[in-house]
Amino acid sequence: MILERLQDLERRVREVVGLLHECESQKKVLEGRVKSMEEGLKAAVAEKTTLKKSVERLEAERKEIRARVDELLEEVSRVEAALQARR
Repeated sequence: MILERLQDLERRVREVVGLLHECESQKKVLEGRVKSMEEGLKAAVAEKTTLKKSVERLEAERKEIRARVDELLEEVSRVEAALQARR
């Protein structure tokens, strides 16, 4: 009877050890996934920063182009007014 209890206890200990190994394995897999996700997040943040700077640069260029177009339109208006005054 004691031998049977001892064998049952050994079986249970082996099951627990097996579960611990399985948990450790799953933990390593999950840690890898977390690390991968963190790296992906860092890359996304870096890309967002780069894109934001690009948008700001493009907006500044657009404003500069708009100002030049406005100047050209004003010059065209002056030329048209001068031509009409000569007629």
